[in-house]
Amino acid sequence: MATSQAAILQEDLLRLSGSLTGHRYLFGLLQVGGLMRDLDEAECQSAAASARRTLGQLEELERMLRLTSTFLDRLEEVGITSHDGALAHGLVGPVARAAGIARDLREAQPYCGYEKFDFDVPTENEGDGYARLRVLFAEARQAVRLMEQAAGNVPAGPVAATAQLRAGAALGWTESPRGAAVHWLRIGEDSKVQRYRIMPPSFMNWHGFHMAAEDFAFQDFPIILATFDLSAAENDR
Repeated sequence: MATSQAAILQEDLLRLSGSLTGHRYLFGLLQVGGLMRDLDEAECQSAAASARRTLGQLEELERMLRLTSTFLDRLEEVGITSHDGALAHGLVGPVARAAGIARDLREAQPYCGYEKFDFDVPTENEGDGYARLRVLFAEARQAVRLMEQAAGNVPAGPVAATAQLRAGAALGWTESPRGAAVHWLRIGEDSKVQRYRIMPPSFMNWHGFHMAAEDFAFQDFPIILATFDLSAAENDR
């Protein structure tokens, strides 16, 4: 039941993304130097209001799950990652924050104006599946909080600038939904990409997955895997 309810909310948000940006998964919105299309402030505020309504439904689902003992039995004290273990393996994102590591690149190394926004970095200390779920629910609230702040401060002027590609190398980073993602890029003298390397969040979190899966029953494996939200593709080097 919870999976079906969450899927409905996900579909609502995908439709919202499509109506605002032109694509459900935001494809084709970005270009080197800015955006492919302008976003009207009224449209942004309407999207933020819709996201706030969807958040209300998500919080109701969260309340129902917190009161369902059979659901909690599958998550509490299952798939535990310790604080020290998460540090030692360099875990990132909600998985690390559920183990008490308050690390978010938007706060630690702000980019794209995040230093101007007010938001919290949710953390829990238990490091189990339920702690990871609580962090995800809390981050949904912070995401809507950021949307509402951004929607009321849409800057005027052009949405893209002419970008001149110069020879050299650079390192960039983002805090993705799964955690820190680091990008390294080298441009040649001909202004073409020579090398491009990515360190995605799942590449780091797979290293610590064995900590959560060890010494637990086989039937717990799907629950642990789901709460880690890992991507196999991000390990394809």
